[in-house]
Amino acid sequence: MNASVWLAVVAAVAGAASFGTAGLLQNLASSQAPTEKTLRPQLLVELMRIRPFRWSVVLSVLGFALQATALRFGPLGLVQPILVTGVLFYLGAAALSRHRLPDLTIVGAALLTTVGLAAFLLSAHPGQGHGPSGARNTVGGIWVGAVLLGILVACLIIAGLVRRYRAIPLATASAICFGSTASLARSLLDSPDLHSPFGQWQLYVIIVLGPAGFLLNQNAFQAGRAGSVAVALITVGDPIVAITIGAAWLHEPLSTEALRLAIDAAALVAITVGIVLLNLRAEAVSREVGDDTSTPEAA
Repeated sequence: MNASVWLAVVAAVAGAASFGTAGLLQNLASSQAPTEKTLRPQLLVELMRIRPFRWSVVLSVLGFALQATALRFGPLGLVQPILVTGVLFYLGAAALSRHRLPDLTIVGAALLTTVGLAAFLLSAHPGQGHGPSGARNTVGGIWVGAVLLGILVACLIIAGLVRRYRAIPLATASAICFGSTASLARSLLDSPDLHSPFGQWQLYVIIVLGPAGFLLNQNAFQAGRAGSVAVALITVGDPIVAITIGAAWLHEPLSTEALRLAIDAAALVAITVGIVLLNLRAEAVSREVGDDTSTPEAA
């Protein structure tokens, strides 16, 4: 790997650490907020009154800055899967806060996730794109954007109709927002007109999708055991959406050999199973951390 790729990897790992630690703080804070309605913007106001959540916002902003740095030097197919390791940092931060070693479930699930991630990166062999300049890129981007927008709208409708398992469509919608935001950031950072970002349409879509994904994420955090599966969907769905957009719109090539595709599919299954196990354990860890600490201080 050249220096740029190494810089992308280091920035992505640091971003994963920031996002993972922020996720723990957000999960703890969300349990203190009322769960009256879905998609309440007021939820963010209520959460901002809780000190750990305010720190989580700082860490999230830092994580996004590190993610943007990584995307400046590396392709989506490399950066986004590395951010999956944020779950490992989540559980590591929780273990440190309780002064305990991770249990065997966490170790096993972490190994499964890490091996799956390594296999995917080695098999997919993501490459740098060339920006959305060609007609084929534009058509591909329109098709992918239309499909994702349709899924997003459907998820929001389902979330409004189904209460018990609403975390699942909310998580899917959040993953679409986050993955699309990453792709747009990659496009913006690769633009020859980066010196004038306020003239680029991608910036304004990011300003809408970023907070929307964050709000959906917080709502998914409040859904108990279904919330653990929801976080897993966000963690795995985010890079899948980003890589799909990268391949269809930004010409970021992935290997299409049959054997490599089979390895990619098996790796994604391993990552998904590992993330689900980690998040199910993370839910229990969050409860244990909450029992060991006092109620978060309000402003």
